Amino acid sequence: MRPYVIIYVTSSVDGKIASRSGYSKFSCEHDLKRLHSVRASVDAVLVGANTVVRDDPLLTVRYVNGRNPLRVVLDGRLKISENAKVVNDRSSNTLIFTSKDAPREKINALLNKGVEVILLEGKYGELNLNRVLTELVLRGVGKLLVEGGGETIWGFVKSRLFDELRLTISPYIVGGRDATSIVGGEGFGTDSEFVKLFLKSLTVCECGNELHIIYGRV
Repeated sequence: MRPYVIIYVTSSVDGKIASRSGYSKFSCEHDLKRLHSVRASVDAVLVGANTVVRDDPLLTVRYVNGRNPLRVVLDGRLKISENAKVVNDRSSNTLIFTSKDAPREKINALLNKGVEVILLEGKYGELNLNRVLTELVLRGVGKLLVEGGGETIWGFVKSRLFDELRLTISPYIVGGRDATSIVGGEGFGTDSEFVKLFLKSLTVCECGNELHIIYGRV
């Protein structure tokens, strides 16, 4: 048993969610409202450590009315800053998954700030997503939003641990082999490994210049 998992990303036309310099603000105001509406509808929102380090997001609901979901960070090496917004902001609870080899002093510092830290077995820096989802179910999470980044999304895609991909295509070309793609990781090698999707809906954004696509997983 696991939560219903929605992946939501906004990308450039060429499939980048961040430029080589880390710039990732591609959404128009309507897309931000759409994303925050999804946040308000789920029990938890999840990102990887790189997203917290790079963007320092709040992961709260701001552009629409609604409750804040539980904030979940996957950080096997426990590298996020103790000054990160998700650590210090009190408008929502934060749960961090890390490995049992993570620095004890960093764990204690986060606990002292009121953050829940769960230690998982496995190689240093690697986290078992099935275990993560099981722990979330035990905490009452029935619907989970995954917002990135590319490496984290790859983990969910590779393991077939998602139900929907909601993709907004913004009118930019970013380019660059070092830019972040929607799905990172090592990738699949053959078509027999590919994850197939089916189209649920396709709409033109209210701004008139973006597309919002919802895919389900076959």
